[in-house]
Amino acid sequence: MTKYTPELLCQVSPAFWAKFNKVNLQGSVFSFKTREYQVEPMQSQARRICYMKATQGGFSEIEILRTLHGLIHKIYPKGALYLFPTTDDMRDFSRARFGPLIQKNPESIGRFVKPGGKGTDSAGLKKVHDAMLYLRGATLTTTIGMAGDEKEAGKLRGVPVDRVVFDEVELMNPSAIAKALQRMGDSETKHEVYISNPGLPDHGIDLIWQQSDQRFWYRKCSCGRWMSADLEFPESVHLREDDTGYIACKKCGKEVPPWSGPGTGEWVKTLTEDKSLMEGHHWSQLTSVRNDPGEILKEFLDPPQGNIDDVYRLRLGLPHIQAEDKLNVNVIQECCGGDAMSSRHSGPCAMGVDVGKVKHVVIGTRIGGKQYRILKAAQVSTWEEIHDLAKWYSVKSSVIDIRPYEDAARTFQKEESYEVFLCEYTESSIVKVQFNRDSGVVKANRTEICDRSHALFADRRVILPRKDSPQMKTFLIQVGNMAKVLETNKRSGQQIFRYRTVGTGGDHYRHAMNYFLLAAGRIGIARGTKQRPKYAIHEDMKI
Repeated sequence: MTKYTPELLCQVSPAFWAKFNKVNLQGSVFSFKTREYQVEPMQSQARRICYMKATQGGFSEIEILRTLHGLIHKIYPKGALYLFPTTDDMRDFSRARFGPLIQKNPESIGRFVKPGGKGTDSAGLKKVHDAMLYLRGATLTTTIGMAGDEKEAGKLRGVPVDRVVFDEVELMNPSAIAKALQRMGDSETKHEVYISNPGLPDHGIDLIWQQSDQRFWYRKCSCGRWMSADLEFPESVHLREDDTGYIACKKCGKEVPPWSGPGTGEWVKTLTEDKSLMEGHHWSQLTSVRNDPGEILKEFLDPPQGNIDDVYRLRLGLPHIQAEDKLNVNVIQECCGGDAMSSRHSGPCAMGVDVGKVKHVVIGTRIGGKQYRILKAAQVSTWEEIHDLAKWYSVKSSVIDIRPYEDAARTFQKEESYEVFLCEYTESSIVKVQFNRDSGVVKANRTEICDRSHALFADRRVILPRKDSPQMKTFLIQVGNMAKVLETNKRSGQQIFRYRTVGTGGDHYRHAMNYFLLAAGRIGIARGTKQRPKYAIHEDMKI
């Protein structure tokens, strides 16, 4: 039988190693006291693990220690990669977290960090024992491919590793994530870690969490009942006479702390049937002894400055988007009529085309005021197919995505006999919609035109073909795969609303609808369809 000496335990257990060596953190010595929920994930042997969390749970901290432990004890002989949303984020994290850990723990960590050549003791590159620790931003900067529609992260090339940690994965480009995972192609270990506060539903860490076994922290009441404060919130929070709060047992009403000794707290899987799922931990501030559950409940019921999103995301660790900022698929379905897609139309029709390797086409008519009917939604491969569709539907005006195949789009524009404009999105708040006949380009504010297509469906001012065809099912998903979020420029501090892609399946038809709306503003009402507008039309919705 193997005798587990402290030295051997330090080699195999990052939790024991950190505790035994009394690793010095910023202002404290590493301990599981009041953070007993960290023990299991820090001991985890899972190849893939994710954390969808509120702020200040200490999960980034334990994954830093797990990474350093693995490098020091040669669990990751090829090295480890820490990925951050931007290079600035990487530098800040390296200086604030890795740097102090190395300096304050000269024996347990610092003596293993060696100069190994030029630049190997920098913010982005460190040699730990005999392996490399790479810290990188997830920005894709290098354009590759003939059409310029593919991006590469030059800093990730030539980086072989056994472990990749994605910190704040919510803010990363999915393409950068895929490219980082390829850095483990020759690894026998292939450890993946995803950490983030959530943002939008069906996006980022929430999408990753959905692929996990979805564990929640359960606590045991003195009456014997096990409960999750998160799954039972807000009913799990009771208030005292002094207005402070506590987590209460639904059965007996007693206060149940997150941990009151061995056997009183544990992670419980929600999904147990599929053994291939990654290990996933959801954590909220309801499990923190440093946060008053009563205060969280009050903010949930009466959000500060009306900002419920931050209560969900930063306090409860849950993704959230307000109803007015994302189209619900049921709302879009309510726009579907009973007719199948038309095969031809006498016009005049407008056409919008989102360009990629597969081209998404939306063709329709104006039927009165600012009301529209969509006749055809199609995915095609060639420009010739778009030409044929325009002919069959008597298209008089078309707006087409200018990129990524601008040369091909310009050629198509010249050869068509009807009006064709190429659309260039702008983030400028000054430019709204500008058609330039000389250049053949229409410039449109991306957020504004997405607002308009959002309102089109929300106000039910468009009639769609019936929803039962495979093409319409794709259309409905992609139109709803965008959400409006408030983003802050880290350097300037300026806040601006932008639409981001959420969910899976892409957002191509949403952009094709945007282009259709631009084109439809330049045609008359289709013959035989003039009718009184069913819904009120506001001046700010006009195109």
